[in-house]
Order: sequence, then structure tokens, then C-alpha cells
Amino acid sequence: MSFSNLFGSFAMDSDEKKSEHVTKKIKITANNGWEHVFARGGIKTRFTKTTTADATEFLKNYLTRDNHNRAQIFGRLLPLDLLHLARTTKALRAVLMHRSSTTVWMAARSNANGMPACANDMSEPAHASLAFDTHCHNCLKPNVRSVDWNLRVRYCQKCFKERTEVVDDKFKKAYGLKLHHCLSLSMTQNRHDIRCLVSDRELLIDELSKLGPEERSVLRGTKRDEMLVRKEHATLCTKWIEGEQQSRWDELDHLRSLRYDAIVKKLNELGWEEDVNKLPDQRTARIYKLTHFEDHPLVKQPRPLTDRIWQNIQHKMVEFMGQMREFRIQQERKQQIRERQSLVATIYSDWQREKGYHKYLMPTAADLFGMRQVRNIVELPAHLTITVEDFQPVREELYKLVDTWKRCAIHDLRSDLLWRLEFHPPYWQDRLSIQCEKLAAAVFTCRVWLCEDIPEPNDSPQYMYFPEYLHHRCNRIRRRSWDELHPPNTFEMGQGYPGSTMQREWSTDDLEFDKKASQTVKNILHACDLNWRVATASELDDLDPRLVCLKCSYGNRCDGERPMIARSWRESVKHCAKKHWSDSTVKWEKISDEEARSLRQSQEEAAASTTIPPRKIWRCTHCHDKPEEPEKMTVQGMTDHLEDHHSINPIDQVVGKDFAEALDVPPPAIASAKLKPKAVDPPPLKYLPAR
Repeated sequence: MSFSNLFGSFAMDSDEKKSEHVTKKIKITANNGWEHVFARGGIKTRFTKTTTADATEFLKNYLTRDNHNRAQIFGRLLPLDLLHLARTTKALRAVLMHRSSTTVWMAARSNANGMPACANDMSEPAHASLAFDTHCHNCLKPNVRSVDWNLRVRYCQKCFKERTEVVDDKFKKAYGLKLHHCLSLSMTQNRHDIRCLVSDRELLIDELSKLGPEERSVLRGTKRDEMLVRKEHATLCTKWIEGEQQSRWDELDHLRSLRYDAIVKKLNELGWEEDVNKLPDQRTARIYKLTHFEDHPLVKQPRPLTDRIWQNIQHKMVEFMGQMREFRIQQERKQQIRERQSLVATIYSDWQREKGYHKYLMPTAADLFGMRQVRNIVELPAHLTITVEDFQPVREELYKLVDTWKRCAIHDLRSDLLWRLEFHPPYWQDRLSIQCEKLAAAVFTCRVWLCEDIPEPNDSPQYMYFPEYLHHRCNRIRRRSWDELHPPNTFEMGQGYPGSTMQREWSTDDLEFDKKASQTVKNILHACDLNWRVATASELDDLDPRLVCLKCSYGNRCDGERPMIARSWRESVKHCAKKHWSDSTVKWEKISDEEARSLRQSQEEAAASTTIPPRKIWRCTHCHDKPEEPEKMTVQGMTDHLEDHHSINPIDQVVGKDFAEALDVPPPAIASAKLKPKAVDPPPLKYLPAR
């Protein structure tokens, strides 16, 4: 007899008694159904009347016969399905949580691909709950994904901190140095501290307190062995969980890929094929704050694309592709302008090489891009084809454009330098006619990092004089920021420059006038009996005086008996900065011209017999002011560059035509020399500091 027959008989009996008055409707559930059946006189069939005792005996026999069928059905489920079934009714929970249902749980566990066996000290339901449930075992907070298999808990962050404690030096001092070896310790990788459960620690201490010394030792050994077995089992479960997660991610990625391909196919059918093929990549989308196609909410869903779904999302996807088409047209226009600017840069570079203007201060190609005459041609409509011939009017006006730019740049530089040098010419003299930029007292340093890769011996300050500071590479380059993909009116520099370095308009904003070093130069010029308002850096290099620091000699002057160190004027400025913190009161004495001449000769002879490492002082005139312009190179590097990139044989390479010496390179450093300089005759009557 089946359940349907039983309830069917009961229903027929009720129909026969329609005349009886029913005072209250009864709600039949899985928990109270049989009670109401028995309360109404038991189960009746169409032949006999069954008593309560008979019904109980019948159900017992019925369930016994059906155990095998139920085990087969439940054994085909997954452990998570059994957990859900056990939480539906008390009757099912009593059956599934009984020890006799262990084989059912084991069969369900075998359906989970590669799931490790249950530990000996765990029940199958507890093992399944730890592996598949997603709620906190303490506060029942949902979506808790982290499981600690060593502690065998699934806690949220708050409960984990409350119900565990750190095993540190304080813990070992309080409970002993060996207690933590008998406890399960947290193996969660994203935490830097080692933790144990407070309940495990309290239980272990309670057990140890009831035992004697020998029994404690035995218990500790047993616990340590248990923890080793537990750790091995935790490692297996962790690897299985990670593998399951990776499999699930791969499955979701596959579903997203199928949906992506299906949407692309639909868009291609609607005529968006070109726009789909030219969609921006992830980096471009991030920089321009666009939604990447694969990250679109309607594309990245791990669900198959059906005809009904496509009808619902078609208008949104078409609207999105319209925005992408507009963005693509804008980017193609920018690329067209960059190509036209590249033609301008090529014309400008060839013009400089033809005229030999590499030894003068010249605007960068980025300066030309901002000029009206160039901009009018570059920004012509997109449908027009621009060639080199279209820029012929600009080439004819290049000299005039460069001259105008140079006069403005020098005007601004001289105005600033006159104020910083405290130069006060007579009222009748034109201030801007004074070439103060060439003065030796005009000393600059760089305050940006783009030139820090230039080595400087002895960690000395890198002072720059005319013309180095005018041609310093930081005046014409900058670092591209992370949110700039293709900055307008510029192009990237090439080999030798730091990554993401861009050419920019020429500017001295990154240079800093060094007032202390300038005062040191004035003191040196005074010791050489030169006027700092007139003496230029090139004149001082030609004179090449040798000086001694009177502060290092404790005020003693040259007498022909006392050993002193003689330095060049540039090295003297560095010495004052490094040794005396650019003290403006430091006094100098120039050694005699005869001794300086002899010293220079001996140093030249020593340099001739010494192998000097090659210096990177040469620039390629063919690449100057063009995209991917390389940095300075050695002679050998320049020879290889011209041969590899410009197909010029080494025997045909001409200095000044194919490559030229860079103007931002200072003269070679002159080594200091120790000698006994003679007294200068006649000695100065009184040392007056320069003002």
C-alpha cells in the first residue's frame, strides 16, 4: 500500500460523512500529518478499519522496506543537497543526521569530484557543512568564503578575531612554551599572525590541569600527533577547495566567453564589425574612463545569450557601440594629427642639419606645433591628404619663426637672471642687451629626477654653467603621467631616456638658480682679479686658473713650503659646496701662472698615457627633434647607430654633419693636485670679498 492509497482512503471516508459538521480546518504538515490521522481513528481502507497500533506497525515495516530506495536516491545527491534537505523538516533531519545514514553522506561525498575523505574525528555532515556552507559558523553571517581547515571553522572577520587569539611571545609566556604545539593553529595565508581557537586552548588547559606530570606528557604527545594528522588533512582539503574554485572560475569564464562571442556575432550582423574590431583595450578604456567591452554589465554575465535576452539588451548594446564609434573617430583624428606633426618634425630636423644650427639654442619640435603657421596646416580637415610639399611655406619661414622664438626666450631668461644676480646696470644702459646668461656667476642646478641617471663623481653637486644649462635635457623633456596615453603636441623619446619620457616645449622651469654657488664663483673671480659682471664661463675655462682653499689651510697663504691642493675653478665650486656647505666667507688664492702652466702640462701628459673611459657626448643630427630621438652616445655607439639606423658607413660619417657634440655636456673634470705653490708676487694688500 502506498502513501497515496492511504490518503486516498482517508479522503473517501471523509466524503461518506458529509453530514458531519466540521468545526475547524486542520493544516496538515509533514510534522503533524500522522498525528491528525491517528486522532481521527487511524487509517481506513475500503475493506478494513486500521487501529493506531496497526498503523504504527505498518509505518515501521514500510519505512524499513523503503530504506534501500531512499539511500539510493540520496546517494545520488551532493553533500550540499543533503544539507539543504536536512534543514527542511525535522523528520528528514532526524533521518539524515542519524548514524545509520553515514553511507548516504559518503556516497554523496563521492559525487563531489576529488573531495578528500572525512577526518576520523569529524562527522560526515560536519565535514560537508565546513566545505559547502557559506555562512559564519558563529553569527550566521552569509557569504563567508574563507575556511580555516586547521581550525575547522568558517568565521567572518569579526568572529575570527573574537573567537581566536594570537600565539605570540605573550601567549607562550602565559601558557608555556610547548602548549601551542598541542593546538590547531590557523593556516590562513592572508593573515600575518598565527592564531588558535580560544575554546581549544581553554579545553586543553582544563584537561591538563586534571592530570599529573606523566599523564600530561602523554597527553601532549598524543595531541601533537593528532595535530600533525589534522594538518595533513587540512592541506588536502585546502588544495581541493582551491581546485574547485579554479574549476568554477574556468567554467564561468567559458560561459562569459560564449556570451561575448554571441554578442559580437549579433553586432556584426547589425553592421558594427569595424567598430568591434577597433574597440579600445583595457588600458585605453581605463585611462579615458570608458567601459571596456568585456567588462560591460550586459556582456560579462556568465549566462548564455538567447534570442529573448538579445531582444531585451539590443538597444543598450547599440547605444554603447555608438559611443565607441564616436571615441574611435576622435582617436583616429588625433592619430592623423600626430602623423602630420611627425612630418613637421622631420622637416625641422633636416633643416637644422642642413644649416648647421645644432650648436645654437633652438626651439623643440613641440614648440613648432604650437605656432599658428604650423597649426593651420596640421589641423586641416581629416579628408585631406597632407604631404611634405604642403609644409613648404612653413619651411621657408622657419628662420623667422625660430628667431622670434629665440628673442622671446632670451628676453625672459635675462630678465630673471638680472634680478637673481642683483645686477644693476647704469640707467642709460639697456638691461636686456647685457648677455648675463653667459656669466660664470650664472650657476644652475636641476631639481627634477629625469637627469639623475647622469653619473657625477664623488657625489658632488651637478652645477651647470653656460651653455650647459640652456641645453640641459630636462628643459625639453618630461615624464608622461599614468593617465596620458597619447599626449597632444608631443612624441616619445627613444633609447637612453627613462621610460615614458616625452618631448615638451622648451622651458627652464625645472632649473634652479643656486645663489650660494654663484657667490662662490664671485669669490673665485675676485681672487683671480676678474670682474664677475663681465667674466663669462668660457673665458674662465680658457684662463683655467688653479686655486687653493684658504679655509682648508687655516688662513695660511702660498709660501712655497706648505703643501696645498690646487683645484680648477669648477672643482673649487664643488669643493666649497661639499666640504664647506657653500660658505660665502671662504677665501681663495690663485697660484702663479707659471706654476699653473706647469701643472696643466704635467696633467695633460699624464692623461695622454692613461686610458680614459669613453664619454657619452655625441648626438645624432639625423634623429634630432624627431620621434624616438635617442640620448647621447659614445663614439662607438654613434658609429653603430648611424650604420644600423641610417645606413651610413663608418668611413662616410662626418662630424658636424651626421653627429655633433652635445651642448649640455660640461668639460671633463680636472683632477686636483697637491703641490707647494710659491707666493704670488706682489701679494694683494687686503682681501675683499666679492659683492
